[in-house]
Amino acid sequence: MKKVKLISWLWLGLIALPIWACPDQSDRDSATIEDATKPLKADSFLTTFIRDGKLYLDLPQQLLDTPMLFVRYDLSYERQYLQVVWSLEGGKILLKTPRIHSSAGVILPLEQKRSLKENILGIFPLESHTETSGRLRIDITDLIMNEVVEWSPGFTENLVPQISLLEEAKNLYDEIIIKTRRGLRSNGSKISIPVYYGLSALPDLMEGRSYDYRMGFYNEDMGGIDYDHAKNSVANIARWRLEKSHSDQGTSVPVRPITFVLSPDIPKKWRTYVREGILDWSAAFTAAGFKDALIVKETDSLSEWQVHSIHTSVIHWGDAKYLRGFDESGGTVSRIMDYRTGEILKCDIHLGASLQNLSDQYFVRCAPLDERAQRFPFPEDLAGSLFRALTAHEAGHAFGLMDSNYGEYAYPYEKMNDCQWLKTMGHTPSIMNYARENNIAQPEDSVPPELLVPKVGPMDRYQIRWAYSEFPEKVSKEQEQAALEGIIRVQDSIPWFRYNNSRFEVIGPAASDEVVETDHPVQSTKLALKNLERVIGMLPWAVKDQSDNARLEHLYLKALELWYDHMRYVLSLVGGYDIHYKSIHQPGKMYTPIAWNQQEEALEFLLDHAFDPPKWLVRPNFLLRLSYSTYPDKVVDYQKRLVWELMRTQRLKRFEYMETLEGYQGCHQRFLSNLRDGLFRELHNGSDQVERKRQELQSFYIDKLLSALAQKEKNITADKKAFDFTEYSKGLLMEQWETLKKDIKRKIQRIKTGAGKGHWIRCLAKLDSLDTVN
Repeated sequence: MKKVKLISWLWLGLIALPIWACPDQSDRDSATIEDATKPLKADSFLTTFIRDGKLYLDLPQQLLDTPMLFVRYDLSYERQYLQVVWSLEGGKILLKTPRIHSSAGVILPLEQKRSLKENILGIFPLESHTETSGRLRIDITDLIMNEVVEWSPGFTENLVPQISLLEEAKNLYDEIIIKTRRGLRSNGSKISIPVYYGLSALPDLMEGRSYDYRMGFYNEDMGGIDYDHAKNSVANIARWRLEKSHSDQGTSVPVRPITFVLSPDIPKKWRTYVREGILDWSAAFTAAGFKDALIVKETDSLSEWQVHSIHTSVIHWGDAKYLRGFDESGGTVSRIMDYRTGEILKCDIHLGASLQNLSDQYFVRCAPLDERAQRFPFPEDLAGSLFRALTAHEAGHAFGLMDSNYGEYAYPYEKMNDCQWLKTMGHTPSIMNYARENNIAQPEDSVPPELLVPKVGPMDRYQIRWAYSEFPEKVSKEQEQAALEGIIRVQDSIPWFRYNNSRFEVIGPAASDEVVETDHPVQSTKLALKNLERVIGMLPWAVKDQSDNARLEHLYLKALELWYDHMRYVLSLVGGYDIHYKSIHQPGKMYTPIAWNQQEEALEFLLDHAFDPPKWLVRPNFLLRLSYSTYPDKVVDYQKRLVWELMRTQRLKRFEYMETLEGYQGCHQRFLSNLRDGLFRELHNGSDQVERKRQELQSFYIDKLLSALAQKEKNITADKKAFDFTEYSKGLLMEQWETLKKDIKRKIQRIKTGAGKGHWIRCLAKLDSLDTVN
């Protein structure tokens, strides 16, 4: 009975929270950046200094065999770090990477060196040993300047010592930072890049939270985790240490809030939007019981020591976006974690997307719905909202959430123009989805533009509540696990709280990207295409102030790419499943096939709209001013990709399995026959001519068909046969080959002359080549 009450308490708190509750901003706005260089506590940690070009390290004896972090910061976004210990053996100091004992109850191996209990990174003779202070001095110059530490499996560097430089070292409260210029040979050139190294103390162990495949969190170390399958690997999730200042309160300020510092490089006009992108998560942490859990500090001066301190998480403004010819589309984060518990110690956010890229993405989706987006450049408030959404997405990663599929294929498509729904629920359940902006609403719906941009949603608050809720000490471990399981089980009744991670295979519409995912992909796509047609019509006027045609061509290609993404979304229904991850104790199936009539509707839609696209898409009037050849033809490119997707071995295997289920008997053959008839409809509709693009498609289909039939068995092991056509599928494909040959022969006999006849003769010759191959 107590377990039930605890679960109810947790869930009722989630429901009762105001959807857009946000903590008081006054404390944040007045906050100033603190210097990360706190005074050193005597003899508490390592100290370092440079003398006569040598780098020396003083090591207190009490830190021997104590785990600490060894970190490398360079120009890349990824931070390299190892957990290390210093040991005294035979009068020498050894720097070692040990196995790590995770609080989850598993040993994290030394990457590929699984058989080793520890590995030696360096051996250092003692320079001196001060008995009174108990400090050991060693020369670590070679470790920092001349050694290639294997930070990750296969990590290599081609050092150029002549242009390497040891610059400075800094002793901080519980860390040291060493500044260097590292000479390297890269892509045939000699470069000298700034590289910082840090050694920092690890905190006391935080209580971990067990990894669960039904929730969307990274674990403490990617090694040994199979994210492609529904199974619980033994691991802790990645999360910050949040502890209530007042444990007896339902909602309390944390002992230490999660704090980010805005880089001075961020232009001042965008800083408010970036800050808001972080603080948009405040309601999610309030749902987990923490008030004022997030702080964003602004400064016009940030020292290099602060940037590279384990205690400072910085929001960077990537300058690569300003390089000529460079086009970075998004952002990323770089985390440093305590492998033992999954605690996030530092996480930098890198905002790399250019304003043009964000603007172009918004234009092709929302220009008909937002007058501000119908001319370039966008006004500041619109551009700022795009940076805000980008920041909010990256902040989700900073809090431990993965990129994947959160609550997709669940929102009612008719709600995409419902302003009240959009205010409270958004057009996608999670900012972590790649749903992009709402292009389902229509101009006549008069949806306010601020409701078109993705925002932190109900799924995000749900995920943070599960990961960060703190439990009173009187709650037993069993009660805590029961409460967490109770939160997860809400997915049984609320479909947009379901998570899935289909990295290897898109097995249904709940696992797609780049479009607004609703419970009716075909109807959603029809509405999206109406807006896309409007966008194509707006293009010439929108770019009339440009000095050349480059942006016109670029935006047209972006529009074609969006069309392709929508076609793939509809395609995901064909041979697709609805996904609901479950534990062994939950009743029902994890994978439910999409209703057959919906699959047939989707295939028919593709045959009509993807393989016979409208003129407004493939031949807009402005294309005459840009083109002089049929090369390159992106439409044909995308159409071939769709045919390839439809004939993938994974999809055919799903059809094979569906045929064993009630109501799906014979679906595999019906799918292949419908696909063939749709792609070769000219064989039966009386037309003697075949449009050029369709000739390309038909020829490509035959190539794929022959390739499948000629495929030899290369793999016997079951888990290596993902890309092998089964004998059963080959038999059904052989029926398509035989039927297609007969139909083409009859067509050739009816056509007297012309280019159309030549196309069919070539198709028949290709089909006949199967006899030669076999």
